[in-house]
Amino acid sequence: MAHVVFLRAANVGGKNVFRPAQFAAALTHLGTVNVGAAGTFVIREKASAAAIRRELVARLPFECHIVIRPAKEIVELIRSDPFAGVRFSRDLRGWVAVLGAKPKTRPALPMMFPKSGQWSVRLDRVDGAFAIGVWQRRPKGFVFPSNSVEAALGVPATTRWWETFGRIAAVIESS
Repeated sequence: MAHVVFLRAANVGGKNVFRPAQFAAALTHLGTVNVGAAGTFVIREKASAAAIRRELVARLPFECHIVIRPAKEIVELIRSDPFAGVRFSRDLRGWVAVLGAKPKTRPALPMMFPKSGQWSVRLDRVDGAFAIGVWQRRPKGFVFPSNSVEAALGVPATTRWWETFGRIAAVIESS
C-alpha cells in the first residue's frame, strides 16, 4: 500500500533545512516522490508505516514530527471535495492540517483565529486525521493554520495548502 509522508516544521524559517529532492532520491528503493519543498513525500512501494518511519529517522539530518498516512486517505479526501463552491484567490486559500495524533479536544466548529477582530484562519471541520479550513490574507500579521489547529485540538499538526493535496493525489493516481 502506498503512503504519504508529511514532515512537520521542515524547511521553515531557516530551521530543519534539507533538500527534499535529494532526500527522495536517497529513498528510491521505496519509490519515493517528492512533492514540494516542505517535506511531503509519496511512498509508492509496499512498506509499513513503521518501516518507512525507521528509514526517514535514520536519514533525516534533524529531528521532527513525522506523520505517515495511507495514500487512499488522501485520495478519499480529494474526492470528498471539502471546498466545493469556494473560490480561492491569492488572498483566500484552502488548507489541510494532517494531525499527528487523535485530537485531545473536540471544540465547537467553525473556529476563527485570531479570536478577536478579523479572522485569518478558520478551522471548519475535523475529518479523521485531517483538520480542514480556510486562510485569508490580512494586512496586519500572519496566522498560520498549524499553530491554530495545534492550540485548538491539542495535538501536533502539519499544514499543506489545498493545491498541494491535489498534487499529492495526482502522484498517487499516476502510480
